[in-house]
Amino acid sequence: MSAFRCQICGRRKPLRKNRTVVHHCVGGPRCPGSGYPPIEHDDGRLIEYAARIEAAYQRAYATVHALEAARANWIDPALIVRRGLLAGQALRIARRLKRHRDWPERYRRAMARQMEHHGYAWADPPPAYLVERESKPPLAF
Repeated sequence: MSAFRCQICGRRKPLRKNRTVVHHCVGGPRCPGSGYPPIEHDDGRLIEYAARIEAAYQRAYATVHALEAARANWIDPALIVRRGLLAGQALRIARRLKRHRDWPERYRRAMARQMEHHGYAWADPPPAYLVERESKPPLAF
């Protein structure tokens, strides 16, 4: 495999010699997954980015809600637009994170379905770290 998937946008990109995804742009600005390991090697950047975007959305939502509750005479339209953009980003990244975490289960279903229908199967297996994480029992306190 000569190209690996970016953790944030999911696009296939070549790796540098230090095993990180090359810099690339998505819809204008540089992708936040540039310069980090691909999703096949690690998902730390995706988890951290999802938490950061969700926190930024919650702050923007709380600010606009506080201004609306205080019946402010003027609310900056840029703040309302930012809240909407962050809501869209948070939703998209949350869906990507959920799909990433469901990868082992989707792989098993795809393999079973293909074996049933065709007698052979071909699918991209999930990364080893995801399979290990799924097979470990949850810690009981």
